[in-house]
Amino acid sequence: MNSFYNAALSHWRSKKDESIATLELYFSNSVGIGEHSAILDEINKWTNELSQADDNIKNLEIYFNSEGKVIDKNKKAKVRPVKD
Repeated sequence: MNSFYNAALSHWRSKKDESIATLELYFSNSVGIGEHSAILDEINKWTNELSQADDNIKNLEIYFNSEGKVIDKNKKAKVRPVKD
């Protein structure tokens, strides 16, 4: 496996795990937030972090193989447009 590709996947998987763990804590024990009025802001922040990490992992896996080589530069172009 390409070291840079592996490092990128590891980074985003770690961010995903951190986001899930933090959200799980907030959902099960909101005492973790000092200012309770900010809990929804924190939940939104960590949900966005989770989405970003998940999207980045998916994109790396879609467009690159484990050696860091591009699989198909035009993969998205092959998606059929939605008909009206």
